[in-house]
Amino acid sequence: MIKRILCLIMSLMMLFLLSACSGKGADANLYFPIDNDPGYLDPQIISDPGAKNIIANCFEGLVRLDNDGKIEPGYAESWTVSPDGLTYTFKIREDGKWAIMSASEDFLGEDFRKTFNDRVTAHDFAFGLKRALLPETISPGAKNLFSIENAALINSGKLSANELGVKAIDDHTLIITLTQPDPDFLYVLLEPECMPCNEEFFEATGGRYGLSTRFLMYNGPFYMSNWADDAAITLMSNDDYYDFKHVKPYSVYFSINSEQGSRLEKIKDKIYDVAPLTTEQANKLSGKLGYTVKAFESGLYCLVFNCQDSTLSNLNIRKAITSSFDRSLLYSHLGEGSVEGIIPPSMLISGSKYREAAGTVNLTANNDPKKLLEDTLTKLEADHVEVTVLCTENEEKAVRSVMQKWQATLGVKFNVFVETASADQIRERVKNGKDWQIAFTDISFPHLTAFNGLLQFTTGNSENIAGFEDKKYDALVGDIKTASGFDTSLSATKQAEQYLLDSCVLIPLYDSPSYYGLGKGVDGVIFNTTGDVVYFRNTIAK
Repeated sequence: MIKRILCLIMSLMMLFLLSACSGKGADANLYFPIDNDPGYLDPQIISDPGAKNIIANCFEGLVRLDNDGKIEPGYAESWTVSPDGLTYTFKIREDGKWAIMSASEDFLGEDFRKTFNDRVTAHDFAFGLKRALLPETISPGAKNLFSIENAALINSGKLSANELGVKAIDDHTLIITLTQPDPDFLYVLLEPECMPCNEEFFEATGGRYGLSTRFLMYNGPFYMSNWADDAAITLMSNDDYYDFKHVKPYSVYFSINSEQGSRLEKIKDKIYDVAPLTTEQANKLSGKLGYTVKAFESGLYCLVFNCQDSTLSNLNIRKAITSSFDRSLLYSHLGEGSVEGIIPPSMLISGSKYREAAGTVNLTANNDPKKLLEDTLTKLEADHVEVTVLCTENEEKAVRSVMQKWQATLGVKFNVFVETASADQIRERVKNGKDWQIAFTDISFPHLTAFNGLLQFTTGNSENIAGFEDKKYDALVGDIKTASGFDTSLSATKQAEQYLLDSCVLIPLYDSPSYYGLGKGVDGVIFNTTGDVVYFRNTIAK
C-alpha cells in the first residue's frame, strides 16, 4: 500500500513538472489514457491494448507506418523480395542505437557504457523473432509468424529455433525466408512480437525482461522514464533514436484511467490530448470547432454464443436458434443495421480492404429450424432446451421481441429467458467465458489483417471469447497462410469466414466503430487502420 501511495505521489509530481516545463506545439507534453497498468512490457509476450501502444512508441521494427498509415522503411532502410515472394532481404540501417537506462548498471556492470554494444543490428531482429516462436515464450502473436519457414514446427517444439528461416548474415543484413508467399507479411512486421530484442541484454536481466524501466532498452522514438504502478507511465523523447530530429513531442504521458465516462470532459479541459471515446462521446464532440474525431470500422456488434456451454456446444442447437433469428425485429427497435460479414471494413488483405474485395458473406440458414431442434433433442434424449440471453436494459424490449419469434418458430421445446446487465458487465462475463450462454455484445478486432481477425476464433486463442473449437475451421484459417497470390488468399479467407458464420458462433448485427477524440490543435497522430495502435512521434499540440 505504501509503495502504491508513493508511486501515485511521484506520478502526480511528474504530471505537474511536465505541465510546467514545456509548452505546446513541437516539444509538447502529450496525455493519453489507457485502461490499466500493463504489469509487464515485454514486446514478445504482450497482449494488453495499453501495452501495445507503449511498445509501439518505445520500439520500432523493420518497417513503420507513415503519416497516411502506409508501410515505410523503419530500421530496414530498404528491402528486396525474390521473384517467388519467398525471400525478403532487409538492409538494416547503420545508425540504429539502443537507449539504455543508467539503472541497468546493476546487472550490466558499472562500465556498461564502454563494454556493451548498443548498436541495433540484424542479430537483434533475428533473436526477437526466434524468441517469439519458442514454445516456452508463449507469445500470443506467434501464429502471425507461421508463414516463416519452420515457424510452426518450432512453436510446437518439433524443431530448434536455429532452424527458423531468419538469418542475420552480418550486422546489417537480415534474410527472412517464407514457406509460402504472404501478401500481408510487411504488415505483420509491425506487430510487437517482431520488435528487436538484444540477446545479451535479455540474458543479463535474468528472467526480468520487461518488468520495469531498467529491464528494458529502447530503439524507438521514446524511452520509458517512469512507471508508477497503477498511476501512469511516462515516455520521453529518445535522443538515441536515428530519426530523433523529427520526433515532435517532448513526452507522452500514459495515464492509467479505466473510467471511460470522464474522457470527453478531460479532452475539453485539455487534460487529455488524445483519448478513446464511446460512440455517444464521439457524437457529442464531432463538429465542435477545433476538435477532431477519428472513426475506425474495427469492431462488430453481434449475438454471440458460448460454445463451451453444455447446451450451446451442440452445433445443431445453435443452427436452429440462428436460423429462426429475425434481424428486422431487432432493427425495428434499435435502428437499421449495416453489416456484410464477420470481418469489419477496416481490416486488410494484401494491403487492401478485405471487406471491399470480399463483398458480403451471408449465413446459410436451415429451412426447418423447428424440425432440426426436435431431431437434435431426440438424439440427445432431452425433452426441451433452456437458454438465457444477456443484454442491456436499453436492448431488453428489442430482445424480447426476438425471443417471441424464437418461441413461435421453435415451439414449446425451446425455452428462452432474458437477463440484463451493463455493457461493461456483459463484456466482462463473456471475456471470462463462464456464467453466460447467449449475449448481445461487441467484439473488437485488435489486428490489421483479416487473417488475424479469423485467427482469434481458432482453438485455444486467448481472444476466442466464444470458446469455439473446430479442427476444420483451424485448418481453413491455416490455409490462408499457405495461399499463393491475392485471388487465392482472398478465396481462402472468404471460405474460412463463411465456415465460421455457418458454424453459428455469432450473428453479425452492426459494424461497431471505435473512436478517438483529439483536443484542439492536436495534429500528426498516426493510427493503424483499425485504430488499436497510436503512434505519437509526429504529433503536435498547438
